Amino acid sequence: MRANKLRFKNPAFQKAFEEGFALGRDQGIKKATSFFQYKLNSLAETEGIGPKTLEKIKEALGKEYFNDQVRNDGKD
Repeated sequence: MRANKLRFKNPAFQKAFEEGFALGRDQGIKKATSFFQYKLNSLAETEGIGPKTLEKIKEALGKEYFNDQVRNDGKD
């Protein structure tokens, strides 16, 4: 990840900027992750994507993006 190159002469300003930058980055990551989690969970509702295909997608992308409680069609 690219580091921030902006530098302030006042150390207090620099510290506050770096803290705000880190908080913004973390918030952006969380927002993007929840967006993808929402979209990927909608795959379970898509016609033509069965349990086997969904399991392959989960393995490829990572199970942390999926909520396993979304689909429960009794085929466990």
